Amino acid sequence: MRYNFAIVGLGKVGSALLFLFSRAGHVPQWAVSSVKKGQDIRVYSGIPKDPEGANVVILAVPDRSIADVAAQIAQTWQFQCRGIVFFHLSGLHSAKILSPLENWGGEIASLHPLQSIMDISKACQELKQSFFTVEGTTKAESVARELVTSIGSTLGTITPEDKVVYHTAAVVASNFLVALLSQATELMTETGLGREHLMPLVRGTLTNIEEFGSAALTGPVQRGDWDTLRAHLALLRERFPDLLTSYLCLADYTARLAGKKLPDEFLEIPKIFDSTDLAGKIESMKKRGMRVVFTNGCFDILHAGHVSYLKKARACGDCLVVGLNSDASVRRLKGLDRPVNNQKSRACVLSALSCVDMVTVFEQDTPLELIKLLRPHVLVKGGDWKIDEIVGGDVVMADGGQVVSLEFEEGYSTTSILDRIKKPHCES
Repeated sequence: MRYNFAIVGLGKVGSALLFLFSRAGHVPQWAVSSVKKGQDIRVYSGIPKDPEGANVVILAVPDRSIADVAAQIAQTWQFQCRGIVFFHLSGLHSAKILSPLENWGGEIASLHPLQSIMDISKACQELKQSFFTVEGTTKAESVARELVTSIGSTLGTITPEDKVVYHTAAVVASNFLVALLSQATELMTETGLGREHLMPLVRGTLTNIEEFGSAALTGPVQRGDWDTLRAHLALLRERFPDLLTSYLCLADYTARLAGKKLPDEFLEIPKIFDSTDLAGKIESMKKRGMRVVFTNGCFDILHAGHVSYLKKARACGDCLVVGLNSDASVRRLKGLDRPVNNQKSRACVLSALSCVDMVTVFEQDTPLELIKLLRPHVLVKGGDWKIDEIVGGDVVMADGGQVVSLEFEEGYSTTSILDRIKKPHCES
């Protein structure tokens, strides 16, 4: 069957579908776009006052805009929605996000091309080779099947409940693949080679996966070659500490895929360093464009206020370094009965937090010398410090960095915790 269709949004995917459906014999009626793209159809800057002959309307807009556009069409057309098939192209959202249109008698569905589109000139060919999924009303699913089949692509149905897991799988297969290859390229660049030298390996691996699935797995983890893994981990700990966590997570999953168990010794990620070792690691991360955040404190009895503060500090950059006052330093600052926990214990607890990337102990009363050594991009302190009073702030700002004062959460303090511990319990 031939359909009269309209498209809201002429980005890469919308423009490609306009071309493909038109070439397949369907008739474009109009489009909505902020810029006319040169197609030989009416292009509006907003939703027209009526469907103007369209019996299929495709919302090719960002996920965040789907609900608003659907509500706008429903409000504008009302009973004119009856019998029209409406599609959105989100991989995450179900058809129900179009419910305002269904309430006026429209047929609704999510129609998603399982593809990553970067180049508009290649979008048509990529979409033709893609697998589409659909979920929605019976009529909308039937129309989707005719449209997709007419351009030579294939279509499968999916349930609304499965949309999130479906989209998660797509992100892992596409976005995370890009991230992994970026990591591999970072490492390869250290040798003087680059991404182009990795691509034959990547293409060969994809070919093997297509033919053999998970049985295509090769490499040291699959062989149980733990000596090779030790060499990898030693390199990452020394020069690429920020890549260590993802490497270990993937190695652990790969071991299970291969029916093996990663040795327990590999699963410990060192985070506690002396200042000299730490300076070298920080310099390596800076050269690779990472934004380093520094904060400091005694962190004697770690409480929820500390954790909240450290999470906020970590959000200021790519790596959070915590300078920890030594036991001698704490005694000079807090009194002879402090700290309650020694520096080894305090560093251990801090390093167990996922928001903390590195910990180092300093002996001085202030972290000024440590800040001069590390030269972080961002210096963070608690809200009881004014920006111009934060130790080391002048050093960081002289380097073009940023000094941030974060508000403490009310109701938390180590002193109040100790007072409650010391206070005799009342007899009831």
